[in-house]
Amino acid sequence: MSKTGVAVIGVGILGSRHTRVYSEQKDVDLVAVVDADEKKARDLAAKYGIKAFSDTKEFVQTLGPKGTGQVQAVSVATPDHAHYEIVKECLVGGLDVFVEKPLAISVEEAKSLIALAREDARVLIVNYSQRWLPEHQRVEELIHRKLLGDVSIIESHRWDAAWVPERMISWGAKTTPIHFMSSHDIDLITFWLEDKVETVQAMVRKGFLERETKNPGMIDGIVALLRFRHGVVVSLHSSWILPDSFPLAADTYLEVLGSDGALFLGGSTREMKLYKNEFAERIAFSGPATATEVNGRLEGAFTNSLRSFLESVQTRQLEGPASAARTLHVVEIQDAIVRAAETGTTIHMKG
Repeated sequence: MSKTGVAVIGVGILGSRHTRVYSEQKDVDLVAVVDADEKKARDLAAKYGIKAFSDTKEFVQTLGPKGTGQVQAVSVATPDHAHYEIVKECLVGGLDVFVEKPLAISVEEAKSLIALAREDARVLIVNYSQRWLPEHQRVEELIHRKLLGDVSIIESHRWDAAWVPERMISWGAKTTPIHFMSSHDIDLITFWLEDKVETVQAMVRKGFLERETKNPGMIDGIVALLRFRHGVVVSLHSSWILPDSFPLAADTYLEVLGSDGALFLGGSTREMKLYKNEFAERIAFSGPATATEVNGRLEGAFTNSLRSFLESVQTRQLEGPASAARTLHVVEIQDAIVRAAETGTTIHMKG
């Protein structure tokens, strides 16, 4: 099989990871990186001996299928609010796209990108890498095999340290914890339940980060309640105000309660506690997590997600499980949560 020519747009923390993982794949030809910060692009390009661009349009016209054709696929790892125009430019230019979550901030933008991808038979996949964590695959198995009975209530917590919106990223006011952090949780839960949300309620808290960052509108956190069509109730906690003494950048906690069992999963501990009427067990998951260095290479859920994208590009599988079209409901739920929090009303979702 011939190598797939790839490039990465946006070379911050995640973009640098995309670049490294591509460089470690045998069936990939890493050609270029793109970033509005020309120095950042040049520095990373020099590390891998590849081309650097500071303008997406110039890159697409030069190396895309309508230019030299050296690049067939790209990763887009720009800030949340900057996905739409860049992904659009790439799709119109004939490129397949692997975009960091969330696909877009607005439902209208997401639908527009999906329509563009379908129009030109392009692969458009969102990097919901947490599906590939073995502990999450175990939760998927427990739910799908009904080993917990009928799922009744799910509670998901996702926290970030305050230094993430204060110092790690400069654009926290242009996104929300629901978009920046909880995209994964919403994707996982909808994927596991194979169901859609019927009603959404939410409350937002502001104040602390607005004062600390001097950015009006910066959100401390959101708590949301989702009711799915088949009755499952989901509680989402998403906040990024943990103090500097917290030892991690982020952590998660998940509860799934069913008619015949319950599970509790710690994110950083990777420990699952499973309770049934007949027994209880504690499982500690090990091995590569999201992005773990193994023998000089990055392995884990992130790498497996990226490899799945490459397989879709090579086999022309346009509607894979994490395709933009099949995960549009995540964007719809995020939009409904923000509207419910802003208005204090219950949002009834259509469709």
